[in-house]
Amino acid sequence: MSALIFGLVILAVALTLGLVALEDPGYVLISRSPYEIEISLALLVLGILLLLVLLYVLVRLASRTFRAPRDLGRWRAQRRHALADQATLSGYARLIEGEWEEAEMVLSKRLGQGSTPLLQCLGAAYAAQQRNDLDARDRYLTHARECDPAHLVAVEITRARLLERAGQTDEARGVLEQLHEQGVHCHAVQGMLAHLLKAQQDWPALEKLLVETKRSGALPRAELAALRQELQTHRLGTEGESGGLSVHWSRLSRRERRNPLLQGVHARGLINAGEMDEAERFLRKALRRRWDGELVRLYGHVRSSRMEEQLRHAEQWAANHQEDPDLLMTLARLYLENHDRDKARSHLLEAVRRGGSREGYLELGLLLESMGESDKALQCYRRGLQAQKSTPVEKIPRLQAERATELVPVLGPGDQS
Repeated sequence: MSALIFGLVILAVALTLGLVALEDPGYVLISRSPYEIEISLALLVLGILLLLVLLYVLVRLASRTFRAPRDLGRWRAQRRHALADQATLSGYARLIEGEWEEAEMVLSKRLGQGSTPLLQCLGAAYAAQQRNDLDARDRYLTHARECDPAHLVAVEITRARLLERAGQTDEARGVLEQLHEQGVHCHAVQGMLAHLLKAQQDWPALEKLLVETKRSGALPRAELAALRQELQTHRLGTEGESGGLSVHWSRLSRRERRNPLLQGVHARGLINAGEMDEAERFLRKALRRRWDGELVRLYGHVRSSRMEEQLRHAEQWAANHQEDPDLLMTLARLYLENHDRDKARSHLLEAVRRGGSREGYLELGLLLESMGESDKALQCYRRGLQAQKSTPVEKIPRLQAERATELVPVLGPGDQS
């Protein structure tokens, strides 16, 4: 476009000079003894213009010739970048398709080139690990550190994830702990390190990390609460075995002591330790505050010194929760402990009809077997094993109810009450 405009300007100037020369061409006399040159003014101006254009062309040509090696190198670099970017896209497409060898070959062919060398190295490292070539994976990760030192944290987080997926949990933990010590408090580092410590059951290290993470705010509250709950659950279980259950329970915060999951762990510890009266009082108080199915089931496993009073409490709950299968199971256990087999049998049957759990079928089978009804007991065992098989969660209640209904004819009409 600029050349066209320049040409039009030259043409306009030439036409203007031509028109002026028609009216008064003028002349220019150049004298240098013994020579004299006389030409028209218009021809002289035109000659000067042509000479300037020629000089401009020569200067441009010389300049481009001088800069040709640099321009050629720049063009080659741009082409290499374009080919490397295209190879990156192609390599990641192969990664998505699961073609590990081809993906690694494409990504490593122009490794470190293009506008995204970090993505090339990390993609090649992932492909190498998928081929179980861990040495190649480590080489690619080292190359990633060298070619993009501004993103060392991202490289190390990727290294930790690949190490964890390869089963090298100790090495992954070492990488994350080093980042943590360097002051990297991002969500990815803290979350991965916390889950690794939980998987390795290093509870003291996890507790220390949770305290530091709470101060930095690197983890969301929900995730932090879940990890702390996991920690407290373990500590309640282990300290219960060593006799320090009540001591640790008293150290929990008020909010944690109202957590049904932790209450269940504490109650199990009391039951396992033989502190039945304490377990009964604890569960009754917890259920008075908040109804929970797991705590109700645990109440049926308590064998306190006041079984009749314990049974009366459970019967009072039945006024408001008469269709609760967990309470029906608990009542059946308590009736059985109080030697009332008929009520225990009817409550077990009602529990499996409403809930159809594996536990309910098996307990009903044990009761029937103790009463000498082996055939019916076998039917219950079979139903219980069928209820344990893998079934979609949304279908379990319906299937269990159908199986419990089918069990009624097996017991016979006189056995249902």
